[in-house]
Amino acid sequence: MERKYSTRQNRIWIATNYLCLVLVLTLFYIGKSLDWPLGISVFEIVILTVFFISFRRAFILTNFWQMVHSSKKSLDEREMEVVLNALKNSYTIFTVVCLVIIYGFALVQKDPVDVVIAAGLLYLAHTLPAAIVGWYEKNIVMEYE
Repeated sequence: MERKYSTRQNRIWIATNYLCLVLVLTLFYIGKSLDWPLGISVFEIVILTVFFISFRRAFILTNFWQMVHSSKKSLDEREMEVVLNALKNSYTIFTVVCLVIIYGFALVQKDPVDVVIAAGLLYLAHTLPAAIVGWYEKNIVMEYE
């Protein structure tokens, strides 16, 4: 079964996914500093659930994840141009975000960037090209099992 979604709807899912990423990281550090109170732990689990749902809706069901991670042999010329522009823009954005996070983290905490921030940056690096494609594509066909 297929269902069409507008660019606006996919933008909502993409924004939700990245907002959840920021909330997960923020709650992790708040929870860590407060010795994980029950309320923060439960809220973290709820946000992680929304995070995974929004990832599936924004990237997997729309095939944007597959599109930006496939070989150029499986893409037509228009798709290759879209993917290459998305890669160029996403890594420009990623570089700035990385520098801001690394220097901000170094200024606020005198510790180096830890594995949790690194995991968030790795996730951002892999999803940002698909997010840019999804942000600008006009119509999206979502395939349901």
